[in-house]
Amino acid sequence: MWISAVDNVCTKKLAILLIVLCLMCLSVRGELYSALAGMETLLDTQKVLVETLSGYIETTERKLGKIKKLQNSLVHVQNASRGNFQEFVSNPINAFVLIKKLTVDWDDAKDIISCPPTKEISAGNVIFPDQDDLSGAAKALLRVQQTYSLDTESLSEGRILGEANGLPLSADDCFELGRQAFQAGFYDSAISWLELSRQKQFEDGSDIRNSSEILTYLTMSEYQKEKSEFMHLASSLLQLGFMSVTKPDSPLGGFLERAVSKNIFVGHTSILDEATYRRLCQSSMHALSASYSSNLKCHLLSPHPYLLLQPVKEEQLWAEPKISLFYDVISDREINIMKSLALPALKRAEVAEYNAGLGHRVSDTRVTKIAWLREMDHPLIPRMYRRIEAITGLSSSSAEPFQMANYGLGGHFHLHMDVLLSDVSGGGATVFPRLNITVWPKKGSALFWHNVKSNGIGDILTLHGACPVVTGSKWVTNVWFHERGQEFRLKCGIHPESSLLPTHTFEKS
Repeated sequence: MWISAVDNVCTKKLAILLIVLCLMCLSVRGELYSALAGMETLLDTQKVLVETLSGYIETTERKLGKIKKLQNSLVHVQNASRGNFQEFVSNPINAFVLIKKLTVDWDDAKDIISCPPTKEISAGNVIFPDQDDLSGAAKALLRVQQTYSLDTESLSEGRILGEANGLPLSADDCFELGRQAFQAGFYDSAISWLELSRQKQFEDGSDIRNSSEILTYLTMSEYQKEKSEFMHLASSLLQLGFMSVTKPDSPLGGFLERAVSKNIFVGHTSILDEATYRRLCQSSMHALSASYSSNLKCHLLSPHPYLLLQPVKEEQLWAEPKISLFYDVISDREINIMKSLALPALKRAEVAEYNAGLGHRVSDTRVTKIAWLREMDHPLIPRMYRRIEAITGLSSSSAEPFQMANYGLGGHFHLHMDVLLSDVSGGGATVFPRLNITVWPKKGSALFWHNVKSNGIGDILTLHGACPVVTGSKWVTNVWFHERGQEFRLKCGIHPESSLLPTHTFEKS
């Protein structure tokens, strides 16, 4: 009886299990067609699928649109650069656009593309710029804009210094320039580029950049601009001699004392020098008075036997301290030799951080690549030393090696205490803000001056700077002669602060 009861219970459980399995089989076998109610539910299913596929297609088409837009823009760059690629990339607008497309835009595209990269890209055979390149190209364009007071909208249309040979900038390009300007502390420029980005985004319906991101940078730029303007005005007060503002009872006293203690205002140049520097960079000629210019002369000089058969051409730019421009001191063949020696060794120029004790570092105050040439590098180098000795009357025994410098996109050397090896199609002048002098690059010419007085103190009047290169490339070689070794080559003036003069005078014909 006990066994029979157990069997009965197991039979009931088995029957229930079979019923459940049958119901499941009915669902799995999909026999919905046998009942009208089942068929009606499929209409809801197909509706969900339509919405799902529509969303997928819309998203895919949007992504594909971005990819096509990048491809079309790259094709446009490719077509625009045909014929003379060097001329194309020497334009800072074109250089920025190209680098941005290969960094920001390509990174966005990679996030969208699901297929693996081509063999060339995977093998590392294709060179891509990095974020430092992007930042450098953006700052070069911003530096040119600031120095030459260029209009933001004109630049966005590809026009620079009246020449319409640049690529137009998109809303996203303008945003990137605004972002880079903010990070560099150029808040006025940041605001103008970000506002133009918003305008372009509204006009073309672009959705590349989230509007909230533009507004965020705009807000931060406006805030930082107010702080920057305050610091600028306070710095001007200090530099103009109104030191009373630092007194404890002055409203600005405590703040300015803290600012000065943090070296906010430390520097060798003044606000007035900066303004004059920019004005002279925009000047097309020497900004000297007619009365002073009338006393300056041009000479054919042969002060040394080396120059008897081929005198050197000198143009006086200033009398005290003496600044001269010598023409045709190096031939095209010699220039090509020096450039070929320097090219393999070029590297980004560094500056010494004496105050901070940080050694040397790459700095935004000097944007150029340099290489050093010594006498043992080529027979031309000792000949160049002898030629400069004959022209200047100095001894090269304590001279430094030739420093070859190549200024590219926005390349400049800010105000500091230089033979030109190339002409420059735009920008690149050397200016002396304390003397109101602008010297435009002329291939084969040499600019010469003494930057110390008879007492060995540096002459602040020789403070000078290289203006940013707008288009083209600028090659320069610099030679520094030390005081040591010149004891019998230079005449000391009667006054301790008089300028040094060579034992043979340049005025001799």
